[in-house]
Amino acid sequence: MVVLDYSSSMKLFLASEGSDPKTTEKLEKYLGGFKGKSVVYIPTARNGENPFGTWKESGTWNFLSKSGMDVFPIQLEDHKDYLDSKLFDNKDIIWFSGGACGYLMYWILRTSLDKYLPKILKKSVYVGSSAGSMIASKTLNVAEWYIDEYERGAKHIPGLNLVDFDMYPHYNEDQYDEIKNEYGGKKLYLLKDGEAILVDGEKVELLGEERLIVNE
Repeated sequence: MVVLDYSSSMKLFLASEGSDPKTTEKLEKYLGGFKGKSVVYIPTARNGENPFGTWKESGTWNFLSKSGMDVFPIQLEDHKDYLDSKLFDNKDIIWFSGGACGYLMYWILRTSLDKYLPKILKKSVYVGSSAGSMIASKTLNVAEWYIDEYERGAKHIPGLNLVDFDMYPHYNEDQYDEIKNEYGGKKLYLLKDGEAILVDGEKVELLGEERLIVNE
């Protein structure tokens, strides 16, 4: 377990693939069960990568709709330049789907959700899947060169800066050399599906095998 000097009490569950059975089992254990929990689900990243609205056919939506939780989907695109922060009141979880990092961050910034998040995360758990996890970092540089799914221009858009490390989801062993050659940041976790990183206040815990690229 790595300990960081966070002053907040925020809780983040950053997964490679949020709907993976191994991941949902870990999340359910961490939350103390799903039944009775309320979750705001933000599928916007998927809209940036697939036909608009097809997130309703995704594995994550299928899982959430059967999880026993009260689910409130919010497409950020529907709110343009104003997103009522009251939509997040009394919610246990804020869940950001996978998809396109740059597209998701554009809508987070346009709706000013980034301004509300510090207050929201005092009471709600942040759950990220793939892109939803990657945007928790300071930059989106990894998305710029992500193998076979790079997002040109993503490096020019800031991340949420909630953690001091980067993540590479959906990792395969044969990608290591290429990733190491591309990565120019300080600390990168390589996550396979079924694995996650748990940030709980000042503690950062890897839920899976540790694969870390560190640059001085």
